[in-house]
Amino acid sequence: MSTSILAYAALGSNTGDRFGFLLQAVEQLRAGEGVEVLRASPVYESPAMTLGDAQPAYLNAVLELHTTLPAADLLKRFLEIETDQGRERSPGQRWEARTLDVDLLLYGQEEIDSPGLTVPHPHLAERRFVLQPLHDLAPNLFVPGWGASVGALLKDCPDSSTLTRFDGQLGPVDRPVSQAELWPEKRKGVRARMDRLPKELRHVVIEGVIGAGKTTLARMLARKFDAREVMEKFDENPFLERFYQDRPRWAFQTQLAFLASRFRQQQSLGRPDLFHETVVCDYMFDKDRLFARLNLAGDELHLYDTMFGIMQASVPQPDLIVYLQASTDRLMRMITRRGRSYEQDMDRDYIDSLNQAYEQFFFRYNTSPLLIVNTEQIDFVHAEDDFQEIVDQVARVGYAGTTYFNPTRS
Repeated sequence: MSTSILAYAALGSNTGDRFGFLLQAVEQLRAGEGVEVLRASPVYESPAMTLGDAQPAYLNAVLELHTTLPAADLLKRFLEIETDQGRERSPGQRWEARTLDVDLLLYGQEEIDSPGLTVPHPHLAERRFVLQPLHDLAPNLFVPGWGASVGALLKDCPDSSTLTRFDGQLGPVDRPVSQAELWPEKRKGVRARMDRLPKELRHVVIEGVIGAGKTTLARMLARKFDAREVMEKFDENPFLERFYQDRPRWAFQTQLAFLASRFRQQQSLGRPDLFHETVVCDYMFDKDRLFARLNLAGDELHLYDTMFGIMQASVPQPDLIVYLQASTDRLMRMITRRGRSYEQDMDRDYIDSLNQAYEQFFFRYNTSPLLIVNTEQIDFVHAEDDFQEIVDQVARVGYAGTTYFNPTRS
């Protein structure tokens, strides 16, 4: 199976049947091989960036795509669609009105700088008419090169142009849709094996920052698939409460205690289990290093890195990692709600720095298949449909690469 890359494309038109050109672009993309249109943002009207009132206003939108095409071939497809919709490029006329503009904004987490192709789009952070519709689709998406999320870029965008929501919708993908609507033929195949994971998934890891719900989801999935649970024994760390009270003083002891405990657990994963085919774990061993680099420095970090390197070589790699992505505000609400005494005075700045470290780690991670689930608008604990959609996603991801799951409520 070819690796499917999550990509984002910007559509724009400011002459002729503007909305019609956008619709035709979506239809052509959906009809072609190697590209799957997942969702479309709302359509916005905005003034032209140059020449003021001398140019008609633009209609703009952003599409979320899955593609198996290389970035250069995807751009070639975009240019062909522009030509089919009557786009003419006049030499030396960079800011001319156009029937259709299709730009490649993001191609996974890749940074590409080659003749005729720069990804991420070099002007992405400067244009509100791009950032706003992209934010509607993926507000927490990490943008390589800028080292920030889409939401952060929008907040700091220097473009003060006024955007007006356009009434038209780019077909049925313009509203929040379920995974069953997006992939009906694949959903049927998944339904047939809902209580049994694909044979290649024998070691599934759920990850996320403190408060994201990783342990809860891990237990729910373990019950769903009759899998063995391996849960982090954080409450057995004798230094944890003292660490939250005085991080600099107790960081090294806390980190070594976690490293030893996690290593012992990971070693047990290689032993046969007569009762379970699959293991679901609520942490990955590699994340121990993420915490260490955030909390340790100097000789302590050097000693830790030496010990970690010795242990890591014998730790099994997961077949799938599910990363629960959440905003810092949501994490703080969840930490408060679960009521652990030693977490009630948790430093928000620490959680925010940890959240940023997690996002940068996972948006660059490529060792095991990765499913990134945006949890901002779902409640998999109390809403059966939300949990079922995650189950469906887990059951259908069994190949190298990254899959993004950004569910929304209607």
